Amino acid sequence: MKIGVYSNPIKDPNGAVRDAVFAAAEDNGISVEPYVAGGKYNFIVSVGGDGTILRIAKDSAKSGVPILGVNMGSVGFLTEIDPHDISDALKRLLSRDYNLERRALIDASVGGVHFYALNDVVVRSNNGRMMSMEVSVAGEIIDKFTCDGYIACTPTGSTAYSLSAGGSVIGPNTPVIALTPINPHTLRTRPVVVGSFEQIMLKNNGPIEADVYVDGEHIGGLISGNSVAVTGWDMSALFVRFGKKSFYSRVLSKLNAWSATED
Repeated sequence: MKIGVYSNPIKDPNGAVRDAVFAAAEDNGISVEPYVAGGKYNFIVSVGGDGTILRIAKDSAKSGVPILGVNMGSVGFLTEIDPHDISDALKRLLSRDYNLERRALIDASVGGVHFYALNDVVVRSNNGRMMSMEVSVAGEIIDKFTCDGYIACTPTGSTAYSLSAGGSVIGPNTPVIALTPINPHTLRTRPVVVGSFEQIMLKNNGPIEADVYVDGEHIGGLISGNSVAVTGWDMSALFVRFGKKSFYSRVLSKLNAWSATED
């Protein structure tokens, strides 16, 4: 068995957790090396938080190599183990004592260039002023309004930015794309959930320029009259899961722990 280790230097600045993965792998006779995109691995071990996993999700989807996330972040919806569980987790990989969970990606097309998102595609005003949006689904305009921006997200992304903007939590195996406005200047506009293969167009319908982000990464601007095309569910990333803890219990425990404050 061979694993590639992808470590976030901000979350693991001295490389201690990365080194612990290497040591545990060598102790268990597992071939291990720093992760390289396109490398031949049985598993990818991600050391960091959910944001770290977002950086390699597309590679996992293309290669079919499952990701085992080691949580060094604040929430860890996508990660599976803590650093003290590394040795036991690698033993369970060897004995095939795990399940694989599939998470869909969506496709965002900007100017004919395709990008893939595990969480979300976000269009957002770039100068602090409200922008004018036109949203179409399957060629039909469903809304026009002014707002700070707009989110198209996967069920995985429903617990991220979309949730903060008032969107619903969606089960990870539900074949939908959630559309959530960011601070719409209207009383009638609400989040909308559409089918996973619907063709969605997010159009900048006014003079204010916008920026486009895919999983938090800035991919370009959106001038007046231009659109982002979103559709999805033709690619999915795989995640290693141990035990039978459900998505819903994970959401409750993670969100409650994350939002708790000390006196």
